[in-house]
Amino acid sequence: MSGLPRSLVVYTVVMALFLIAPVVVVVVAAFTAGDFIMFPPSGFSLRWFDKVLGDPEFITPLWNSVRLGVMATLISSLLAIPAALSLIRGILPGRRWIEAFLLSPLSLPTIILAVGLLFFTARLGIGDSFVSLLAGHVIITVPYMLRTVLGVYAGMNREIEDAARVLGADRWRTAWYVTLPIIRPGVMAGAIFAFLMSFDEVAVALLLTTADTTTLPVSILSYLVYNYDPAVAAISTIQIAIVVVALLILERAFGIRNVMLTSH
Repeated sequence: MSGLPRSLVVYTVVMALFLIAPVVVVVVAAFTAGDFIMFPPSGFSLRWFDKVLGDPEFITPLWNSVRLGVMATLISSLLAIPAALSLIRGILPGRRWIEAFLLSPLSLPTIILAVGLLFFTARLGIGDSFVSLLAGHVIITVPYMLRTVLGVYAGMNREIEDAARVLGADRWRTAWYVTLPIIRPGVMAGAIFAFLMSFDEVAVALLLTTADTTTLPVSILSYLVYNYDPAVAAISTIQIAIVVVALLILERAFGIRNVMLTSH
């Protein structure tokens, strides 16, 4: 960084501290021995992790969030991959409009999507069900999956597919044995991003969740209404750890920078 202006270096450091500081405070506060959230903590203890890991009020929503994230990611993959291949190849008429429609949830506030889905599912009679919650998460995660796959596939050498067709492979064999292995990094990256978006989603879950389908973010918000102890910091630290592990897997396997560059 020696070649950068001093002001730019200072600005970068300040912004990094501004972004990282809240996470550091939450993680450090989770290990306090006191009965209230404080920073710096009063002593060191794992008591709050022991509390949340043995409390169904947190563990059940955590499992719901993981289950919901995995299912939403799988469904998003099944929808986004064929859509991306069709859009890039120009098979679908009006593909620009279709692409804009499929990516539109990225530009809309999730609360608007949640309210619309709440009324829609209520009219269908499935408003208070896991299906409606899953549908909401799929709507949110499909654009991330689609955008990543579109970027990777657009940068792919199409002559490889043409060569496979010349050698006798039909469209489906080409897609399965040639195209999918090449775009696999984009698919995996999109799947991880989709899971993270579902795992941390609040607005949709807040309106569509039920007593049996409460997700972890909703559980944390509900707990904060009546409690202000380090249990929230402990479960938040576990949530942060899950996100960090997912990003480390993405970086280790494909490189976050490479994925971000190919998706634009």
